Amino acid sequence: MRAQVSEIQPGARVRITAPGIVAGRYAATVLTRTADTVRVSAPGKAPFDIPVGRITSLEVSRGNSRALGAVRGVLWGGGIGLAVGMIVAATDESNANYNNLSAGEIVAYSTLSGSFYGAIIGAIVGRERWETFEMPVRTSLRVQQGQVGAAFGFTY
Repeated sequence: MRAQVSEIQPGARVRITAPGIVAGRYAATVLTRTADTVRVSAPGKAPFDIPVGRITSLEVSRGNSRALGAVRGVLWGGGIGLAVGMIVAATDESNANYNNLSAGEIVAYSTLSGSFYGAIIGAIVGRERWETFEMPVRTSLRVQQGQVGAAFGFTY
């Protein structure tokens, strides 16, 4: 799916890439929009205008997704559980506290429990979903007294 022009309205949360205006991708809220300018602001930052022609990439937030949060939680929790399991298996040679489980079983149980708890935490926290807005390219050709120039721009 692609975001529609009508969705880039005041109040929309967006991620903008505009080389020379913002560094990297800038996440902000749209304050106002005209035909050639978008005024945005992020929490704790002063609002500023971005010329539409300078925007190379635009994404619109679709809110938090519990499923995406759970997937991210499984990955983080599983990775942390794996690391903890490997450390415990390597340092506790007697396995006195683990009912004589093998090192592989300790690592597996730790990884699975980390994934389980990570999924729960991730689902509670959620993860923001972003939908890409295709910036249409506008081209023009100008001829002036024997000179030819080309221009490329973006419009909504």
